Amino acid sequence: MRLRIFILALGLLTAPVSSVNAQSAPVNGARAAGMGGAFTAVADDGTAPFWNPAGLASGSFVGLTVDANVLDRQSSGFVGFATPPLGFCYYRTTSTVPGSTGRNGLVVHNAGVTLVQSLGDHGFAVGSTLRFVHGNGANAFDADAGAMLSGGLGQIGVTVHNLFAPTLGDVPIERRVRAGVAIHARQDLTIAADGEFTKTQSPSGEWRDAAVGLESHPFSKVWLRSGIHWNTTGTTAAPIGSVGGSVAVLGSLRADAQVSFGSSSGDRGWGAGFSFVY
Repeated sequence: MRLRIFILALGLLTAPVSSVNAQSAPVNGARAAGMGGAFTAVADDGTAPFWNPAGLASGSFVGLTVDANVLDRQSSGFVGFATPPLGFCYYRTTSTVPGSTGRNGLVVHNAGVTLVQSLGDHGFAVGSTLRFVHGNGANAFDADAGAMLSGGLGQIGVTVHNLFAPTLGDVPIERRVRAGVAIHARQDLTIAADGEFTKTQSPSGEWRDAAVGLESHPFSKVWLRSGIHWNTTGTTAAPIGSVGGSVAVLGSLRADAQVSFGSSSGDRGWGAGFSFVY
């Protein structure tokens, strides 16, 4: 029954939505970026309020993330806290104007509160992050909504970003619909894949993202990651690879880092930060 509900919700969320010029997807989370952005069905740490609000229900009891990513055409700084059933996040993103090569561009501040609700005893949860948005001299309210179905083999997740598609002055913020699956191939290995159902205007041009990534835990204090993401619109083939990792530095406190590389028409760069997972 819960699976049928999830499939119905997925169908509703992935129905056609309008696409207009706006900023591209922010690059929040060094861990997620290290997996190529294949994180919608993982979302079990302090970045869950952004990647999938429903991830709070099945993620860590306490997750705190502070990090930044600096790429060729966009950057972000992120602070997030997640614990069932409540989460908080603040992130600042900067995106260049499509076609330009500098890093100065649209700066947007987001402050959000996340609530999550588990439905029944079958691993299904829904959540939402309500956000105050400021940028381009204007303010707006927006929201992200997510759903997650969790089981012994892994998770299936879907997120609608920018649900209300607000406009900041003369800059509209596009709605994005993204779904993913994460499979626990072994106790110490997770394989994940994401795909977007919407096209958006990014600093690299029109973009619809697809991503594949993995995360392994080969040693008690070490996590390793890799991934790749690419554009499926057919307009600009820009595969970007990434590698990353985490090291436990003090108890449950980890140092995270990632490096992204590949096509010059994509976004290459690096990210680093700290996370607390308990």
